[in-house]
Amino acid sequence: MEADRAFDNQEYILAAARYEALQDQYPETSIRQDIIFRQGIALYSASAYHESRVVFLGYLEKYPHGQYFEDVEEYVRKIDLLMSKAAPAAAKRLADVRTRADLNELFALLADHPTDSRVLEAIGDTQWKLGNYEEAVAYYFKANQIVSTREERNLNNSKLILDDDGQPIPLTPEILNQMDVRRRPLRVYGMHTYTSRSPSGDAGGDIQFYNLTGSVRNQGNELLRGVEVEVIYRDITESVLDVDYVKIGTLGPGEVKTFLSRADSYDNLYNIVSYDVELHWEH
Repeated sequence: MEADRAFDNQEYILAAARYEALQDQYPETSIRQDIIFRQGIALYSASAYHESRVVFLGYLEKYPHGQYFEDVEEYVRKIDLLMSKAAPAAAKRLADVRTRADLNELFALLADHPTDSRVLEAIGDTQWKLGNYEEAVAYYFKANQIVSTREERNLNNSKLILDDDGQPIPLTPEILNQMDVRRRPLRVYGMHTYTSRSPSGDAGGDIQFYNLTGSVRNQGNELLRGVEVEVIYRDITESVLDVDYVKIGTLGPGEVKTFLSRADSYDNLYNIVSYDVELHWEH
């Protein structure tokens, strides 16, 4: 398909125009859903956020149970963040509120500055101090979503790629060959672990969940579908204690998404000392 070739060649505006022209050829079919979805991603990849948002919102309205519904919702969230004109919180005000650790004040600050990841992190820290571990991790995850979306734009605009340690380096043909990006297009980085406890009940405040957050980036030129993170939790002898699969969905070229994994095999939680991460996608 000519539109796909244009997309793979990073001619995103041309690809979007060709996808739009194809839609009338496939009325009310699953192929039409695929074409609209790809058109939205092509526009997103070209940083045509307003146009991409229009396409994605049209998809959500027309296909409320569509096969790409969750992916499209995530794109709309990211676009709204990138297009937001909300100002960050003043450093002094945030510091004062953080010091008082008052959730009501922090939520009021978040209402005024909904795209400030620092406010979300402050809420997470306060929830953690209060023993609300699950709520804390949820806010840390939301903060990471904002950070990774902005990081995605900065990496792409600066033409940078992530090395094996997750550090940005200049994108050159030599680096692409050296890192074998065509064969290994996905990079996972920015991982953090959190241990949450049961605040009450039979567990008596014991460890209840082992949480891992991180980000995944598509460093290649192709659209990757069915991206999944496999997290393997191990004990001190390297034996497998638990395996968790986290659905990422679709990743366009240069795109970053965050993930949250939980090991919830209660008998094994005390014994987790390490983890491995494997990345899968549809070939």
